[in-house]
Amino acid sequence: MKPNIVRLLPAICALTLASAASAHAGSATWSGQLNSNWNVFQNWSPQTVPNGPSDVATLGGSNNRDVYLAANTEVSGITFPKPFFPTAVNYGITVSPSLTLTISGTGITNNSGQAQNFVVAASDGTVGEAELFFTNSATAGSAIFTNNAPPVAGVDGGVTEFLDSSTAGSCTFINNADGEIKFYGSTSAGSGNFTNNGGDAGHFGGSMDFEFNSTAANATFINNGAPVTGGDAGTVFFGGSATAANGVFTNNGSSVSGSPGGLLEFFINATAGSATLIANKGTNGGGGGQILFVEDSTGGFAHVKLFGNGNLDISGHNAPGVTIGSIQGTGIVFLGGNNLTTGLNNLSTAFSGTIKDGGAPGGTGGSLTKLGNGKLTLSHTNSYTGGTTINGGTLLVRNKAGSATGSGAVQLNNGTLGGTGSIGNAVTIGNGNLAGAILLGGISPTSPGTLTINDPLSFNALSSYKCGLKRTTSDSGQVTAVAGQVSAFGVTINSDVSFTFIDSGTGTLPVGTVFTVIKNTSGLPISGRFSNLAQGSVFTSNGNKFKANYIGGSGNDLTLKVVQ
Repeated sequence: MKPNIVRLLPAICALTLASAASAHAGSATWSGQLNSNWNVFQNWSPQTVPNGPSDVATLGGSNNRDVYLAANTEVSGITFPKPFFPTAVNYGITVSPSLTLTISGTGITNNSGQAQNFVVAASDGTVGEAELFFTNSATAGSAIFTNNAPPVAGVDGGVTEFLDSSTAGSCTFINNADGEIKFYGSTSAGSGNFTNNGGDAGHFGGSMDFEFNSTAANATFINNGAPVTGGDAGTVFFGGSATAANGVFTNNGSSVSGSPGGLLEFFINATAGSATLIANKGTNGGGGGQILFVEDSTGGFAHVKLFGNGNLDISGHNAPGVTIGSIQGTGIVFLGGNNLTTGLNNLSTAFSGTIKDGGAPGGTGGSLTKLGNGKLTLSHTNSYTGGTTINGGTLLVRNKAGSATGSGAVQLNNGTLGGTGSIGNAVTIGNGNLAGAILLGGISPTSPGTLTINDPLSFNALSSYKCGLKRTTSDSGQVTAVAGQVSAFGVTINSDVSFTFIDSGTGTLPVGTVFTVIKNTSGLPISGRFSNLAQGSVFTSNGNKFKANYIGGSGNDLTLKVVQ
């Protein structure tokens, strides 16, 4: 009797489909015995292609180590095991144009002791770019990733996206022109290393986006400047409620005249967290690295370092301005009409660059506020016009020309104002309500010098003037001293203002030595007296007696004369 072919056909088809499915899905180890195509089952042992959310692909000791994807693929993880051979092997896995690789479970595990490389291909101009996705809690591990640049302008480079709560682990990313790396959801850059290269003319630089609640964590980032005229720089953007956390961001200047440097920008409600933000100088006329805060973004406790024409620009931020942890270096700060508040991280820093109004969106009336416990030293002429406020710590001015505090008034509410430079506008010490505002002539009480104020100086109640005296004894036994001094164009001392004298060094000063501790250049007498230093009063310090005279010097100065 002949078999009933019609009745057997459905069963044969079902068996064939089941066999095909078992051959083409499941965890497996790469052998590469046929070719380099990930999606050919004969290249795996057992002969099943890892392409499912629970599948793990293991890549070990094969001689065929250049692997490419020929179809959209998803795996839970990719493992590079510890080698059985004396030397581990390096793999290169390429996600081909228009295709996607999704890693949705354990992520990439590299126990091989060798670098493992992934390439996310750019569009070739005929089909779209490749995309690499990390989802759920997958990690990029310690692999090396390259987002390739496209061969022609106007198309996209490779794209890598981190979604859900995935992390970059300790990976290395090289993001070339037109390439993109995106962090969404609650993702993290881990302790990864990211380089965003500039693009040639007609191409964007490699860019990164942190959105929603993503974090840069402890990662390191380099944004390189445009490599050619008309090119674009590498960039990192923070939007939504994303944070730069403890990341380190280096924005390098361009070496090509007129071309932009690397860019770091914060917008919407993003924060710089406790990151280190660096903008380096350009060379050969190239633009410096750029750090921008716009909209309602915040600077957090970030430590900002600016060099050469590297710059921080807050002119496009919503009023009243931005607070950062600290600022240092030789670069440029653009305020526009906003206020920059610095000192939140309590570091002591020096800034010899320029703080000015203006910036990309423009604006005038920019101002500076110092807070925290640290010390900020300004040692260059600044031109911002909105004034300076000190609410904590120490502000030292050490400029050699112009005004270190711009052209606006200076208000010291709490902390110390001192230095050996000059201030171009009126200075008020204390607000009359709280103690803690101290004016100092010199760098410190043990390093006295002259602070010059080219406008009136006023002391309000509960403030104080701290005057240091540093004695020096020569080899021959001669004793000399330098006293701290404040020079101002008019001086007013209101009630309940104290005078503090700090005398350091050894040796007895000769009788008749006179120290001018306030030099009043206005031609009018000093108005008022310190509450603990009356006219003609005598006090003893370090073996000498000093007599106070508010009409000493040119007749309008406060002097201390050694009388014993």
